[in-house]
Amino acid sequence: MERVEQQNTKKPRVDAKFPMRRVKQEVEEGQATAGAGAMVAVQVAAPVVDLEVRIEKAKLDCPRCTMPLKPPIFQFQCEAGHLACGTCYAVLTKDKCYSCHRDGAYRRHTPLEGIVSCAKVLCPYDVYGCRTYVTYHEAGDHQRDCPCAPCRCSEPGCAFVGSPPMLRDHLRDTHAWPVDKITYGRAHNIRLPETCPPRLLEAEDDGRVFFVAVGAHGARIGVTVACVRASAAAGPRYSCKLWASGNPGAETGRVEIAMAEADVPSSSAVPGPGDAATAAAAEAAPLSVRRSMLHGKSMEMLLSIKIDKSKN
Repeated sequence: MERVEQQNTKKPRVDAKFPMRRVKQEVEEGQATAGAGAMVAVQVAAPVVDLEVRIEKAKLDCPRCTMPLKPPIFQFQCEAGHLACGTCYAVLTKDKCYSCHRDGAYRRHTPLEGIVSCAKVLCPYDVYGCRTYVTYHEAGDHQRDCPCAPCRCSEPGCAFVGSPPMLRDHLRDTHAWPVDKITYGRAHNIRLPETCPPRLLEAEDDGRVFFVAVGAHGARIGVTVACVRASAAAGPRYSCKLWASGNPGAETGRVEIAMAEADVPSSSAVPGPGDAATAAAAEAAPLSVRRSMLHGKSMEMLLSIKIDKSKN
């Protein structure tokens, strides 16, 4: 007797309105086994789909303290179902609603916890180049650590603010500040006149912006190095080594060298030439040299700088 193979003639249902939804494909169990033709469901997993929606901000905030809601979230079992964040819940009376004063108890609101954990917003510094979407209740932490957080121009009368790369371009194009390319772990030689704008350094590895500034304090000249960013909390960390070469001695011909090694601090503003911040930074500078070490009529400092990026 000739064997006839059965073929599944049923096709998965397609939801025309929501084509990306999870649908069921029905097959007869008897086609795979010798069963009695029972129906089983095979689920076809659809890709995760993100939706862009608008929601009133207050709906994502704790109604008691107005801070963003985040797990755990508690709801009182009253008619209005008043909500409280975990911080507020810790100090509330547990058997009475803080709002309507009804007797009852609090319960975890796990569905709402799932919603607030998925609600994402664009970084507030998107105008400065950050295109990161973060969970709403984590937006404050991201904003403090955002690498695009704005820094300000220190030139007199200039109100420009922008991300570190924006500030670099502004200072170079508008105020003619010099910009040098550097590589982490390699010495870079520069000549810094005693009176000049700070020198901007751009790391070729990651585009990070630094500045080197000189300023007088008494009979000495201080050299300051800093990373241009609003916060160092997010890392990475940097350190630097500085060498300043003086003039050959009249009798011995020996060249005096001043050296220093220090961690690189962060600054949200690049100090301008001659302002109070420059003078204060010069006094606390990691490298301080005598004026006799400056070269030529323009009183230049011959400086070598090496910036290292921490691996931690």
